[in-house]
Amino acid sequence: MDTNCLFNDEDMQRFIVEGFVTLRSELPNQFHTRMFNALETLDEGGPHGHNNLLPCVPELRVMLDEPVIVGALTSILGPDYYLHFHRHDHVNFPDSEQPLHKDGDNHSHYAVDGLRRNQVTRYAMLFYYPQDTPIAAGPTGVVPRTQYILRRRVEALRREHQNHIHKIRQELKQEFGDGTDDPASRLAMRELYKAKEQALQDEHPELFEAMRAADAPWESEKIPLTGKAGTVSIVHFDMVHGRYSANTSGQPRHMVKFLFTRNEEPRKPSWSHSGASWQIEPNAPEAPAWEYFWNWHKGTPAATAEIAAPDAVTNLQSDDDRLALGAAYTLGSQPTGLPILEETFLSDDIGLRTMAAYGLARSGKAAVPMLMRALDQADASLAVRIIDVLGDIGPRAVSAANALATWTNHAEPMVRRYALEALGLVISHNAEIDQTFLDTLSAGLVDEDAIARRNATFAIARLGKRANASEIVQRVTDNLYHWHHHVRGWSIETLLRFQDAQAMKSALSYLSSARWDETPKSGDRPPTPTVMRS
Repeated sequence: MDTNCLFNDEDMQRFIVEGFVTLRSELPNQFHTRMFNALETLDEGGPHGHNNLLPCVPELRVMLDEPVIVGALTSILGPDYYLHFHRHDHVNFPDSEQPLHKDGDNHSHYAVDGLRRNQVTRYAMLFYYPQDTPIAAGPTGVVPRTQYILRRRVEALRREHQNHIHKIRQELKQEFGDGTDDPASRLAMRELYKAKEQALQDEHPELFEAMRAADAPWESEKIPLTGKAGTVSIVHFDMVHGRYSANTSGQPRHMVKFLFTRNEEPRKPSWSHSGASWQIEPNAPEAPAWEYFWNWHKGTPAATAEIAAPDAVTNLQSDDDRLALGAAYTLGSQPTGLPILEETFLSDDIGLRTMAAYGLARSGKAAVPMLMRALDQADASLAVRIIDVLGDIGPRAVSAANALATWTNHAEPMVRRYALEALGLVISHNAEIDQTFLDTLSAGLVDEDAIARRNATFAIARLGKRANASEIVQRVTDNLYHWHHHVRGWSIETLLRFQDAQAMKSALSYLSSARWDETPKSGDRPPTPTVMRS
């Protein structure tokens, strides 16, 4: 790749702090016009949209392979990143709106306690505009520096709202079943859902008013991602974002979102590192966290924070997420902070224990004995929290691998999900993988829970050719035809990483069958420029 397109130290530090970077595609305007026209023809309500976007518009891949894009993604996610199977065209029709939100949960599918997410950069989003996008077009908006902020009040209200929505969906499921192929029934179900949702707002106006009030400060801090056709923004997966404004242009605005995944925990800088130390706002409340992420990206996450522990003890209890975050990472850098983090992590306060979890992940290897002792006595709910932290610690928690393997057999699917993911993370740097762990992950490939099966597949993808065993290859191949698209998506990536001829043949055979051809019959229509390079 072109090393001139990699970030320098200042670029990388700025991304860590701000959480996004905006670039410009170097492809000609004709390319972006073709992409816009192709997207305009897609039926988002049918088979064309969502995860089928690339088969419908394969030329989008040309933009993703540009040196400037590859350089940025390599800097952030390492050289072995890959395109996540979720990709989607977000259309902002005239006068439409979208509230601010976070996409990121941890990879186990649900954020622990609704708050605990990956703060280190294991995922990143890419936003692409195929048309000029001024304010009038209703651009996407982001709130800088929010990728590490929990928004505890907002999320608590959102959980309350989602509990109500869950009840509505259960009621609809009882009335209509799991689904139906009858268009009239689907329409009736949608109309009833809208009616129940409106009734919810009428019955609980105080909840919706509280949600609006809690979101107001974030609305005031958002900035627009505007730009000419070909503007690309790479954004931390947990950044607060949404539509900056309504689209008043009179024309649809397309924003294609791709998700990218890190496959390897960092061992060394993946950008043009010149040896710089942390330089951005070293006295900011969040600085201990920022510096930790900087060192994590360099593959040296053991640096010690500067702020005194007494301030950190007080600040950990603060309602200010920025103060509490910095305190957690400060306490995690010092041996005297571990008992404080342990006590807080085991408390009943969801917000505080989530902050403590980040501090324990910061502690790395030093926190593992405490976490293992707690895991020995844990019920399923606590076990999920502990296992999540062990996975976040990554290869420094390799001593927990045997215990994690045991928890992959737990009766609760959520526990198995986290345990399989964490196991793959902690053993990912092992040059040789113990057969016991391979057997454990192989069993996960046939787990009855789809997300557990997905996480096992993702763990094996991280191991690559080290997990190339005949049974595993066959099970991954079988999962190419699993009902859950996450399982299918990870299975393809895993087969490609085995560096095995049979595995490659299986992946290509599936992809050949899944290839989208917009032409119903050869020769029915003349060739179009929609799949041509400039």
